[in-house]
Amino acid sequence: MTRHPAAPTVILRTVLTAPLLSAFLVLAIAALTFVGVLVPALIDQARTATVQHQIDGIPDVGRSLTAAYSGIAGLEGTSTVDAWSGPLGVVATARDRQPEPLRSVLGAPRMIGAFGATGLFADRAVPKNLVQLVMDPGLARRSVLVQGEYPKSTDPAEGIEVVLTAQAARALDWKVGETRHRQDLVVRLTGLVAPNGSDELDWKMLVGSVEPAIKYTSDGDIILQTVGFMAPDEAGMLGELRAETSTFSWIPVHKEAIDSGSAAKVGAQLRLFLANPIHVGAVGSFYDRGLVYVTPVADALDRGVARADALDAVVAVAAVGPLAVAAVVLSLAGRQLALRRWRAAALARARGASLSQLSAVLGGEALVLGALGAGIGLAVGAALSPQGPHALAWLVAAVLVLVPACTVPLTVIADLRRAERRDGSGQRARPWRRMLAEAVVVVLAVAFAVLLLSRGEAVRADPVLLAMPVLIGAVGTVVVLRLLPLLLDGLHRAAGRRTGLIALLGPARALRDAALRTAPALAAVIGIAVAVFSVSFAATVSDGISRTARDATGADVAVSMPYFEDAQIEAARKIPGVEAVATLDADEIGQGASSGASDRVRVYAVDRDAFARVQRGSDGALPLPASLASASGGSVPVVASEQLLAQFGDALTVNGHAVQVVARTAQPTPFGSAEKWVIVDRANIDRLGVASPLVTRLFASVAPGHDPRAVAKALTARLGATATATTAEQIIAQAASDPASSALRVALFVATAIVAILLVFAIMQTLLLGSTPRARLLALLRAVGYPRRAELPLVAWEVGPALVVALPVGVVCGLAMSWLVVGALDLRGFTGGQNAPALSLPVTWLAATVLGFAAVTAVAVLLATAAAMRLRSADAIRVADDEG
Repeated sequence: MTRHPAAPTVILRTVLTAPLLSAFLVLAIAALTFVGVLVPALIDQARTATVQHQIDGIPDVGRSLTAAYSGIAGLEGTSTVDAWSGPLGVVATARDRQPEPLRSVLGAPRMIGAFGATGLFADRAVPKNLVQLVMDPGLARRSVLVQGEYPKSTDPAEGIEVVLTAQAARALDWKVGETRHRQDLVVRLTGLVAPNGSDELDWKMLVGSVEPAIKYTSDGDIILQTVGFMAPDEAGMLGELRAETSTFSWIPVHKEAIDSGSAAKVGAQLRLFLANPIHVGAVGSFYDRGLVYVTPVADALDRGVARADALDAVVAVAAVGPLAVAAVVLSLAGRQLALRRWRAAALARARGASLSQLSAVLGGEALVLGALGAGIGLAVGAALSPQGPHALAWLVAAVLVLVPACTVPLTVIADLRRAERRDGSGQRARPWRRMLAEAVVVVLAVAFAVLLLSRGEAVRADPVLLAMPVLIGAVGTVVVLRLLPLLLDGLHRAAGRRTGLIALLGPARALRDAALRTAPALAAVIGIAVAVFSVSFAATVSDGISRTARDATGADVAVSMPYFEDAQIEAARKIPGVEAVATLDADEIGQGASSGASDRVRVYAVDRDAFARVQRGSDGALPLPASLASASGGSVPVVASEQLLAQFGDALTVNGHAVQVVARTAQPTPFGSAEKWVIVDRANIDRLGVASPLVTRLFASVAPGHDPRAVAKALTARLGATATATTAEQIIAQAASDPASSALRVALFVATAIVAILLVFAIMQTLLLGSTPRARLLALLRAVGYPRRAELPLVAWEVGPALVVALPVGVVCGLAMSWLVVGALDLRGFTGGQNAPALSLPVTWLAATVLGFAAVTAVAVLLATAAAMRLRSADAIRVADDEG
């Protein structure tokens, strides 16, 4: 009597079958899960870095919260000793009451009292100066006495005492003990101080406090601006002089306390803090109008969060493609595992096992393998990620585990049911089911696309946006599977009229298994679509940055100075490489009005002809028609912004003078950030009531063959230390250095590389799945004398036609994905412009990408063919007989 092994023994033997395939499944899921853990952590670091980058773009002196008002409040009823403790205590209390995380971001408040900067005169000739007399309670903490002594509180009627830094005293030619005066106030220098290395920001907040700043008059004269420090407690002795003073306060910002997770909350809390004045004096105090703090940090946080959110959205869209292809690869691996388990499942079924029991055993095995791989990936990722796996990583791991866990039992059960149907009904086609599934895919894709386009630009990823790559890939796969039979059928009919065995067998074999055609087609369509999307998206952002840079500079080189003299402008024209020069001749605030509105308007004046020459050939050139330079007629010709005309209409006056709008544009100007502006020709500036304007900007076009950076360096060297030159290349380089931009480029490249690698595995697995019937056919061909070296074309026919059709379809899907995603995302955070960038399709790079994927596909077919042909013919025939 033959003894049959027990069920546990059968299960154990089955599990130990095909260990390499089981190991591949474990390692594949482990690698994909590891990437799923690592990517969110890296993106979170990039988010924090881009928020910090936006804050770093603000100078230290402009980053702090600042507030000022006339007079000095909070001194009512105080003595002359420690006069600032009360006001500082009120602001510190207000700061301490703020919720976290804002409280940790804000530093200890500072406060000073100051007289307006005025010239101090002496009995002898001294340099022209503007000295701000300051009462700073923090001076002694951050300074060291170099000479003399610190000032004492005195009766202002008898004069006041001050100290200066040694650099300031040397520049002003002011000796210790010497007196100078402003109007009727005598000022005596009692000592010299120097910074002790602490609280450097406090020195920077007081312009010229360490070393005098240089200012220029309209005549080009130099004025030295510095700070003289009085005794802090002098504030309590000023009496009526308090009316001439002002209070200035600032609160440092600790940017290192802000990360991507807290940036949005800090921004919201900060805006609420800025909206509420802080009163430091008694109720009804004359001087206390409340400290209203301002800072650009809130706007910088908004920009950083917008860039971070846009980065999240783009990475999420780019990640959907690799995840979909990974699911295809894992499902193919699950089918391979199912083929290895079919004989054991058929034996168990013959011995009375139910389909539910088989599903539990087969699915349990795949589930254990997947869980083992996911556990390895999560553990390794957690070891390398300080914050541990993100919730999204757990979701990705669960999806990766479920794909083979569902594929293996479903495939085996379907094969068993097919084998059990002796009447062949399982082979009858049901075209209506396929047509219904295809219709559902197409309808969903169209519906989601309509939703995406109708909601406007956004910066966050949502299910609609994330579903689009998969739906577009599914529609592309439907198209491929509809076109492929037509192509193969035509080739098969054509082969019947020619001699050649491969030409006849190839299309016939390619038509046999539609399921096997679906997997590589879906992987190829999504893979190529992701690659095309990555190239077009990166090009769109890059072109948007370039356009923004050009709009910001207005020319090849833009130079800023406090004041340009005519001789300096002429010298700039003679610098080698400078082709043309134009200047901004006026930048004034005017009053715009119409019949129903009145508001401030920025008035820019340029020489129309000179500026047109500088911008000639530029894509972002401002519209400057020849009529702008017309000096006849009652109305002044101007170019106006669309934002201005939207408020006032064409019937507009500026400073009470009628204007004629000869051109309008929505693009920004290189002159400033104002949205409501007019441009007038220099010859007509006096007709708008603007007198004695200052030239503060110079624009130069660079002759062909010269480097704009070298010309910019030559311009600053010729114009002096106060000149600052900017080129479009500098702005582009600065934008490229943003961590969000770097992370975006890396993410798109990695997504493309991953789908290319997964596509190789999908092709190889597809060919390996058909290895048994193929080997049987090849064995028969060899038996009749067919040469072994001619087997490659027959194998390539199994996936080659599907991939050839998938290539152009994938390109179309990638273009559709680019159009939909670029239109749905707000990319102004990346480009820095006011307008959304237009979709860019670089033909050269797209062609290179498509050719690269074609090469990858060809290599994959060769590798898979070599692996598939290693199966011995006798083994294949035996397996086929067993399965039959």
